[in-house]
Amino acid sequence: MEQPTYQTLIAVPDELRSTRVVLRPYRLADADALYEAVVESRERLAAWLPWATHYTSVAVARDFCQRTAANRLLRADLPYGIFAAHDGTFLGGTGLHRFDWQARTFEIGYWLRQSAEGHGYVGEAVRLLATMAFTNLAAQRVQIVCDARNERSRRAAERAGFVLEGRLRNDRIGADGHPRDTLVFALIPQDFARLRQSWQDDLAGR
Repeated sequence: MEQPTYQTLIAVPDELRSTRVVLRPYRLADADALYEAVVESRERLAAWLPWATHYTSVAVARDFCQRTAANRLLRADLPYGIFAAHDGTFLGGTGLHRFDWQARTFEIGYWLRQSAEGHGYVGEAVRLLATMAFTNLAAQRVQIVCDARNERSRRAAERAGFVLEGRLRNDRIGADGHPRDTLVFALIPQDFARLRQSWQDDLAGR
């Protein structure tokens, strides 16, 4: 596939919605809720996501919201906040990251505040993002990578139907300073075609 002439003009949906969650870009007004969610969940998040320790004031969250808006306009990163569809409560974050517009490959990342865990919100976010990537962005590959010890992250990928492609041993240094193994899950268009109808049913609450 050809590299887009003007990357900034690639059409990307600003909102993705299921019966229970809404994914949308961060706004500056979300900073307080984002900061509260990270503080609430800092200990749990920091085991896998070292950036959580940097949230020492709401100014950090405001800066994040501003930077993500800029990166989104440049199509350098496509972050989304996860919000409850019924009342707009901030639940966590997700997005398409580390992508290649020429190869049309994308990586999904995600995290939830501690009080929102265990309700399947990440699974819905993953299905929404992957569907968007394959249908709107002509994705040829969508992957999820996680620390092999992160059971919640691994189960989210498995439940969504992502294919485990491999385990990279001692691939990175973990938050604890020791080498960690990384699991690589992915879907390609043929996988998405197989999963699409069941995903639509799940997202519609059927």
